[in-house]
Amino acid sequence: METKEAVQRDWSSLLPELLNFIAKNLSEISDFVRFRAVCKTWRFSTPITDFPPKFPWILDKRQYPYEPHMHFYSTTSSKVYTIHASKSLGKRFIGSSQGYVLICDNPKTKNQNSQFSLLNPLNNHEFPLPPCDFGLYSDFFPICSQQYQIGENVVFIDLGFPVYKLLFFCLGQDQDNWCEFKSGYDVDFRFFHLKSMLFTVKEYTGVIEVTDFTTGTPIYVIPPVENFVEATNYYLIDASGDILMVFQHSDSSQELYDDLFDVYRLNFSRNSSPCWVKVNNIGNQALFIDSYGSFALEANDFAGVKANYIYYIELYSWVKMIDIKTGNWELQCPLKKPECWFVPKLQLLQAQ
Repeated sequence: METKEAVQRDWSSLLPELLNFIAKNLSEISDFVRFRAVCKTWRFSTPITDFPPKFPWILDKRQYPYEPHMHFYSTTSSKVYTIHASKSLGKRFIGSSQGYVLICDNPKTKNQNSQFSLLNPLNNHEFPLPPCDFGLYSDFFPICSQQYQIGENVVFIDLGFPVYKLLFFCLGQDQDNWCEFKSGYDVDFRFFHLKSMLFTVKEYTGVIEVTDFTTGTPIYVIPPVENFVEATNYYLIDASGDILMVFQHSDSSQELYDDLFDVYRLNFSRNSSPCWVKVNNIGNQALFIDSYGSFALEANDFAGVKANYIYYIELYSWVKMIDIKTGNWELQCPLKKPECWFVPKLQLLQAQ
């Protein structure tokens, strides 16, 4: 039997410090939103800017462009969330980073320019980017040879055949148009933006040229990893200050080809050029990889995340958890066509 004191208790009078502590321990964004919706006191005590980091969701393939809904799977709660993102209707999805997805309209004619924007599907906030003087009219040309990357306050678009340009837009600067960083290059390269540097990787040799992104000045050249094999996948990741390369290749010794992942750390020596050193332990880091990009998280910041693991999405196929030390892996996602990782955030993106 409840006492009179328990019945009349005013939960809105809880100390702000206690409310903030509770909010920071809510593992799901849906619980965080419900918590803030209880009353004004709880909402004012837990501003969106204090929204704690969340374990990345998995974005399911959308039936583009016929529906505005986006489907996400949370591995921590084993739930599928369906979010109505009205501003994504009729748009092409081409990447995800920092709580936003990079989307583009679908030009109706070959002469029509393409309009890119960043969209947060959780609050339907759209950050428009300047129009581009090229179109994505065809489903195969020229988008099949393009790369997209959303770095820290910078968006890259690599125009492949037949344009050969690397364009960028800085969110934190007074910039009205896309800028050209590099043009006239060979097609056999991939680029990564890490720590204000641009890493250009030659796909057929594995040699990496490093350039200061702010000045365009060459910094150094990194030899390829040991036993480099062309036409394999590789990902450069900034992991709490360390630059890591995840090298993906196939094990042809098996009856059914299986993907193997080797991890290398960029080692700097006083007496020699930087080089790659193979490692099987990256400490408290967990690496997240998909077809659009890669990033690292501190495993201790998230319940259930395993340190020294790779969380890998094979486009439209499966999600694997891979132990870097042993190479053992297990499947993790029930979605039929997982597309990429998405880090849920409520904060608005602003050009500073």
